[in-house]
Amino acid sequence: MLKKGRTHVKVKGLNQERTINNVIKSMKIYNYNRIEHNLCEFEVDYSRHKTLVKMLKEGGLEVEYISHFGTLSFFKRLLTSYGLIVALIFCSLFYFFQYNLVLKIDVFGLDKQNSKRVISFVDDNLNSRFKSRIDTKSLEILVKDNFEEVSSISVAIIGQSLVINVNKAVIPDEMKEGEAIISQYDGLITDITLVQGTLAVDVGDIVQKGDVLVYPYIIDAEGEQRAVTPKAEIYADIWLGESETHYDYYISTIRTGNQFTKSEIYLGKLLIYSNISENPYKQFETKEKSQCISKNNILPLYRKQVVYYETVTKEVIEEFSEVKDQIIEKARQKALIFLQENEIIKDENYTIREDDGGSHKVDYVITVNRNIGG
Repeated sequence: MLKKGRTHVKVKGLNQERTINNVIKSMKIYNYNRIEHNLCEFEVDYSRHKTLVKMLKEGGLEVEYISHFGTLSFFKRLLTSYGLIVALIFCSLFYFFQYNLVLKIDVFGLDKQNSKRVISFVDDNLNSRFKSRIDTKSLEILVKDNFEEVSSISVAIIGQSLVINVNKAVIPDEMKEGEAIISQYDGLITDITLVQGTLAVDVGDIVQKGDVLVYPYIIDAEGEQRAVTPKAEIYADIWLGESETHYDYYISTIRTGNQFTKSEIYLGKLLIYSNISENPYKQFETKEKSQCISKNNILPLYRKQVVYYETVTKEVIEEFSEVKDQIIEKARQKALIFLQENEIIKDENYTIREDDGGSHKVDYVITVNRNIGG
């Protein structure tokens, strides 16, 4: 009975017994409760609530409160709520209408920039947003014909989305556009093996750093220029050079070997201890370090150590002829740094230049054969 619905009433008035007894004879009541001598509440079947109200009024009693609950009363209220019914009908019609439309276009398989291009293109070429009017096969052909990077494509309507899955075309290396091969060295071309591209040099040419070796294009059978990624093995004798300068006279400052360490203790920035007050050296170099020594102490204590190295300045007169071999070797070692692993030296030589200021400069050059076209 509860599922069919009930009505809960609160009745006020004197001498309720006779009227309530008449009600009980006419219908079944539930959950009767006498709140006060002139106030009671109970429930009846929803279908009998109008008869109940009529009998209570005829008995001179006042219905202070009435409420309905249960399935039957709910549907009756629903059927009498005309605004709600109209809204439900409108929402249902709108849902079924918009469900037949494509609201979004998704592209998978391309980067963000190309995906936007494809979405914009498809959006411009859709003659309708209604699912039934969209020809997915025609869209597949249209996109593939207008985008070179598309190798294969599938277009499908899933829900309210037009889903486009793309497989990118793999462009052979020889068809890709690249940059010209530029020489990174000065040298003499000794051998050329061209894979693709257009040569800018020949065997026997001398090139400088920054010169073009191979252009990034070819001339096809129709005489048209077509861009490619240049590839070639170009070997050249290149020159790796470094210099070393020697002065016959110079002033040198060196350490004598004497030193002492000064230790200081600081509380924050306040000096609280020092083991020595004066520096005994007139000419010196220093090296210092600071260390916190209060890791387990609240006070911020620091130890600063300064090492003083005594130095002397003296004039050095050293003829180039006395140290010539050492200077040449220094220049050679500088040049050897630029050798690649397992690279063979073809030749090495040096030149010596003397300046009026009493100095000699050694220029050392190493010649190797290296692939400069890679």
